[in-house]
Amino acid sequence: MRRKITTVLIILCCELCIVNCFAKSKVVKEKPNQSAYLKPIAPDKLKEDLDFLFKTIEEVHPNIYAYISEEKYATIRHELYKHFDHAMNVSEFYLYVHTAVSCLKDSHTRAERPSNFIMPPITESMRALGERLKRLVEDDGSSWTDAQYVPAPRKKEYTGPYSYHFFPEYDTCLIVINWFGMPDQIGQYAKMFQETLKEIREKGVTHLVIDVRENSGGCGLAGDELLKYLVNKPFRQIEKVEQRIFPAFFELCEQYGLNINQVMADEYGIDVENLKSKRDYKPGITVTGQVPFKNPHKSSDRFKGSIYLLIARPTFSAASNFAASVKFFKTGILIGQETSGKKDHYGQVVPIQLPNSGLKGQVSTAHFLTVGGMEDSGGVKPDYEVRQKPEDTAKGRDTVLEFTLNLISSSGAVSSICL
Repeated sequence: MRRKITTVLIILCCELCIVNCFAKSKVVKEKPNQSAYLKPIAPDKLKEDLDFLFKTIEEVHPNIYAYISEEKYATIRHELYKHFDHAMNVSEFYLYVHTAVSCLKDSHTRAERPSNFIMPPITESMRALGERLKRLVEDDGSSWTDAQYVPAPRKKEYTGPYSYHFFPEYDTCLIVINWFGMPDQIGQYAKMFQETLKEIREKGVTHLVIDVRENSGGCGLAGDELLKYLVNKPFRQIEKVEQRIFPAFFELCEQYGLNINQVMADEYGIDVENLKSKRDYKPGITVTGQVPFKNPHKSSDRFKGSIYLLIARPTFSAASNFAASVKFFKTGILIGQETSGKKDHYGQVVPIQLPNSGLKGQVSTAHFLTVGGMEDSGGVKPDYEVRQKPEDTAKGRDTVLEFTLNLISSSGAVSSICL
């Protein structure tokens, strides 16, 4: 589990793990045994795939040079192409594709590791490539580089997308949200939030702890549905959106049952119909919208007690936006570690697949400015910085949750909570 989370964090930090792999791995013979390579792909087909990848990113992404200069990226592309002088299997080719995409430092634009991936031998030329690329991107400007995240131990019932649990001795309800779902699941999340908050009101609970430490994102509209029960004034998670017009993304939204014209207008302040009427609508343009505020639920339905939000390094994308909104509107107290990503970030992805290798990935189509995003750099910072202690993990104790319950009780002592 820790290995999986560490890998994710490296990607979220935009640290080029493949570049480092090339640079530091043990060198083998320059020409590895081809018998180890099943279904090798010819060099010209590899170059076609890389051409397709770069062309697609240029057509889809709002600003591929947001975090790296065009000159540097051109050098990286040139370096990669030089290495396609022999046939490769999908696993070896994935290393180059992942490197090409990771150098953009947009955590939402990425290559998907194939399910049958087997780490290939690292050659001298691959190691040398890693060294050269590492020098090119060493000034990556990452918002944070501390990947020493220790996950808290959890009961099985805490590991699903959504669950809630009562702690009567603390007059507290704990809501655990590990995923904000897909666009076609918003109705389900709205119903779950409604039922949970109704039970909380009926029990007269006065403290609410929301745990998004392991939440890597999902659909931000689900976060809006929960915020409607928490805030007492109009709110929004995003201030501004710059959306690249890409028909395939709009078609994908329609497949999820979304009316794209309505979503663009209601959620992002972009009037697609008006653009079309003025003949300003065409693929490739980037349109800007100021995100409208949303109204909370009526007072009798809202939670009136104290709110605590648990965040950590894996808190990313829609979950990080949710945390930013909670902090900006002073809805609750944030406890844990700074979230990953940046408040000024890219997202709204469209899936892609390379024609010859079949490698899959995704590319951002929009640029977002999270609410309060220009106030400081980096992710969303906690009000109380608390890290999971390895010794607590060994004992099955949740350091951050215990700190929160201690804060709630204000007694200075909390019994061990074994999870």
